[in-house]
Amino acid sequence: CTVNGVCGDGARFDVAARSWTPMSSLRAPAARTLHTAVWTGQRMLVWGGVGCGDRPQLPCGDGAAYAPDTDTWSALPSQGAPSARGWHTAAWTEQGMLVWGGEEPQQARVLGDGARYDVEAGTWKSLSGTGAPVARRYHSAVWTGQEWLVWGGSGGASVDVALGDGAAYSPATDTWRPLASEGAPEARWAHTAVWTGTEMLVFGGLGCGGPRYCEGGARYDPRRDAWSPLSTKGAPTPRTGHVAVWTGTRMWVWGGASSKCGNGGACADGAAYDPASDTWTPLRTQGAPSARSGHAGVWTGQSLFIWGGLGGAGAEVALSDGALLVP
Repeated sequence: CTVNGVCGDGARFDVAARSWTPMSSLRAPAARTLHTAVWTGQRMLVWGGVGCGDRPQLPCGDGAAYAPDTDTWSALPSQGAPSARGWHTAAWTEQGMLVWGGEEPQQARVLGDGARYDVEAGTWKSLSGTGAPVARRYHSAVWTGQEWLVWGGSGGASVDVALGDGAAYSPATDTWRPLASEGAPEARWAHTAVWTGTEMLVFGGLGCGGPRYCEGGARYDPRRDAWSPLSTKGAPTPRTGHVAVWTGTRMWVWGGASSKCGNGGACADGAAYDPASDTWTPLRTQGAPSARSGHAGVWTGQSLFIWGGLGGAGAEVALSDGALLVP
């Protein structure tokens, strides 16, 4: 990693073998943070971020595709790509990779535009701005199979104003539609959202009527364009910096930062939410990683893989360990 703490290396973890393999650095993207990475089924597409040129506030406007079967990188085209940014969101769809929103940190400019990258053609195309959400960062975005649901975040007159609205983007028609506001969660940013197959589940974050941790969340049904609250009984304490994954039947929430957690504010607990019964069940703590926030979390199909994050003294130490949480 660079002197500014931005890293430009990586590795692959084999869940079955419980072993790591370094990724090639040849033609890899420059060191960066606050970028996005999506899986196409064959390659990982990395784009954007902050810290290029070993300058903490310099945004990145490039990216690359990584093929694990050959351990090789290839640069993504720059023509037609979105402007350099971090704090954006990205998703993989049948129409390609979607990129939207974020911030250009050198000017503290929040962005409200995006583009679609067509892997087969190797080209970028701007997303329509008509009906798009207002500019924002730290928002959530989930892909339903037909629409990209963008919600929450911070923006407005100040980058720290919490937002409580959103919109759905259809890449098939290049159109946006607003999400219902009635019943939506309190305005928030740095929350999580997962797609269950029928609903979007939003949890946690910051804002909620002030600079505070948000309690609970809500579920959004795009077929009815309607929100309903999540039960708070047995839910994790209000937090941000956690991970949330969908297991196929439940949303697992683990870790994060909260004023109600010890460990310098880092959390070492979590819970599973069952939308069928609107109930929470604590996740086991035996064998769990140490308290942390800002970590990575991926559902492998059988377990939750957690790695990295900030923890230790004052919850400010970069961690290089993790664990597999099995149901």
